[in-house]
Amino acid sequence: MTPGELLALAAQSCADAASLLHSAEVDVAAKGEFDQVSSADLAVERFLRTRLTAGAPGSAVVGEELGASTARVTWYVDPIDGTRNFVRGLPLSCISVAAAVDGDLVAGCVLDPFRSELFTAAAGVPFSVRSTGLTITPGVSPRPLVLTDIPLPGSPHVGEMALLDWLLQEADVRRIYSTALALAWVAAGRADAAANLGVHPWDVAAGAVLVRESGGAFHQVGADGFAAGRGEIVDRLRSRLEGIVS
Repeated sequence: MTPGELLALAAQSCADAASLLHSAEVDVAAKGEFDQVSSADLAVERFLRTRLTAGAPGSAVVGEELGASTARVTWYVDPIDGTRNFVRGLPLSCISVAAAVDGDLVAGCVLDPFRSELFTAAAGVPFSVRSTGLTITPGVSPRPLVLTDIPLPGSPHVGEMALLDWLLQEADVRRIYSTALALAWVAAGRADAAANLGVHPWDVAAGAVLVRESGGAFHQVGADGFAAGRGEIVDRLRSRLEGIVS
């Protein structure tokens, strides 16, 4: 399958999965000391695994909730990125799906079910946003707008508070607790940069494709961090993060 065909499958699968959320009964359980998983996470990931592997026979899935396996075509699935927001009814979460071929990310899709916004891009397919709600053309600000959840509770990294203090002096900062949605917003020009630590491949795979295909840069930092976006602030963020994780 071409990257465009993989993207079409991911986008339709996300749209169909989102319909499950309208009738889902949401039960919540603890997942570690600082995280949660809901019955909706599990239902959406099961649906996506079935739909994606049926649409791309022989493919495999790396998912947040139900395990990981790899193949020539591998899907990275985060059924609800921002579960803690979702279970409280805060409209800051999304469904995130990416496709990799021979280890290279080639397609990404992020669906915001609260706003019915679909962010898509693939190798050879330009970044686009499909929205049924109010959209504003991003304006220019004298200070860059940065999306970050740093510092996270329970983080093993020393220096995150100092990084946040520096960021507050250099940029407008928003904390939304959904990495995939943050990257989609960066790709759409609503923010200039995003950075986090403590992330997993399913958190960033789709968003990395969106940012890159929209003309931005995505930099992996250490084993569990990234800095992404456009402009000087991205390189400065990357340097600061490298100082924390080194």
